[in-house]
Amino acid sequence: MMKFFTMCLIFASMHTLLYTCGGLQLSMVASSRSAPSRPRNKQTTRIERNIPFSTRSSSIATGKKNKFSSVPSTLISQLACMALKRRLKSQDSHVSCDLTTDPNTILFGRIGPVTVKGRSWESPLGLSCGAIEATVAECVLDMGKVFSKQKLVLKTPAEGRAMVALSATDFGNFITHPLMKPPSPPQITSTHAADNNNKNILVFLRKDVSIDPSSGQVTFYGTYGGSKWKFILQRAISNINNGGKKALIQATLVEPSSSSSEEDRIQDTDAIKKGLTETTSKFFNEMIFELDGTFLSFDDMMLTEKGTKPSVMLSLRIKVKKFPSSGLQF
Repeated sequence: MMKFFTMCLIFASMHTLLYTCGGLQLSMVASSRSAPSRPRNKQTTRIERNIPFSTRSSSIATGKKNKFSSVPSTLISQLACMALKRRLKSQDSHVSCDLTTDPNTILFGRIGPVTVKGRSWESPLGLSCGAIEATVAECVLDMGKVFSKQKLVLKTPAEGRAMVALSATDFGNFITHPLMKPPSPPQITSTHAADNNNKNILVFLRKDVSIDPSSGQVTFYGTYGGSKWKFILQRAISNINNGGKKALIQATLVEPSSSSSEEDRIQDTDAIKKGLTETTSKFFNEMIFELDGTFLSFDDMMLTEKGTKPSVMLSLRIKVKKFPSSGLQF
């Protein structure tokens, strides 16, 4: 009797082993037939947002082996697109988020590279651009808050680069945006102008911006000391002799102040022109534009005629310490 039970147990164990191995073999064959050509240990997720949220869908490119790890990557992409879309004025704006994840590290919050692309962006306060592409090499997220609060929270700052295409209208919106603080040039020494201290503030003007790719110049205007000034922005030919500057701005007087005497105008114009040229050039090269925890700084520029209208392409360094608050308007 004992021998009979022993043989039954052996037979059952062999049956279980054969069934498991057979299932594993079938699973491996199926995986080998359907596996994509990209490396198995990583996946890429792409989410696009350019139509109403109720009808939007996401497309995910990933191997079957990583189908469970695609859930958090899809969620992260969706949250990023939704957060950006909520801060844009137009529902016609296009937003997409591409991210690469490793199933071995995503549950620890490590993802990257992450690339956000957009077209026809405009914020409620008028900040706009024709196109944008921003990439960070790696993000470290608090996955607990990603799942529990449906919120993207960074554990460490993420750094990368961005390319922004600005039309003449976009550039005017940029230099006059409420978060953009113009530089403070040297104070006017004229006895007539000094009586009115509010004239010692440089104010950029939104209108009459022009972009000329043939000359490589962006022309815009501002007021200072009661006078109207023209500013010509262009890429530095050689930044070695310009203190490392990659952009230069030249200021020129357009309309003198009507309250100043002819003597004061002659005396002040050269000094103010030099001061405005130096301070605006330094300001643009050292510019740091902050959007509630996201910092953009100038790196380089070029002008192009591609597209429906001329545009200036700004290369920016980006540092994200935290994602902008949901109630923030920029």
